[in-house]
Amino acid sequence: MGKPVTKTDIRFTELWREQREGSKIGYYLLYTFSWGLVIIFISFFLLMFMGGISIIPIAQDNNKIVLIIIIGFILGFITALIVRARNEKRYQKILEKVRKGSV
Repeated sequence: MGKPVTKTDIRFTELWREQREGSKIGYYLLYTFSWGLVIIFISFFLLMFMGGISIIPIAQDNNKIVLIIIIGFILGFITALIVRARNEKRYQKILEKVRKGSV
């Protein structure tokens, strides 16, 4: 028999059930934007400190900044997809544990 259901699992199922009740589009928009901004800021400052982008604004950096923004939101969307799939898988495993435990 597997591990028993923990308090952390129960808390996770309650929070994830609330997330599942909302629309998928709303979830993806919120988390794509959130993860996208995090990735954009990290990428921008890493490139700036590594010398890839000038601290003083110059025209040649405009294309790099646009590219960082586009790639940041694409990676944000991919991250949102992966996180949602992983959370859904965890949710299903916990529900399966509960079903097996109650039988």
